[in-house]
Amino acid sequence: MEKKILTDFDILIKGQLTVNLPIITIMILVFGGLGEFTDFPFFRNILISFVIGWISWGFLVKKWIEWAKKNDVSDERLLKIGKPGLLVWSIHTIETVTKHNKYPWI
Repeated sequence: MEKKILTDFDILIKGQLTVNLPIITIMILVFGGLGEFTDFPFFRNILISFVIGWISWGFLVKKWIEWAKKNDVSDERLLKIGKPGLLVWSIHTIETVTKHNKYPWI
């Protein structure tokens, strides 16, 4: 079976739906849950939501990068698409996954 050639839009949408949308949802739910069920100050709720979002990003962006690599997307193209899409910030993030098989925490 022949692989479908992915457009930049396909790659970006996959990243938005599998990385950014879940992270935003997680952060909102954590923030709301903390506000509803704890007496933590506002700043602490934001900080905890951010930390949990960051950890989630590390797991989810790795899955997105691995998906892209399985579909023959080059590291440079992935960076070109992912950077403006707020999915990755540098080639180091992508190489951490593709060359070292690690989670990109920073």
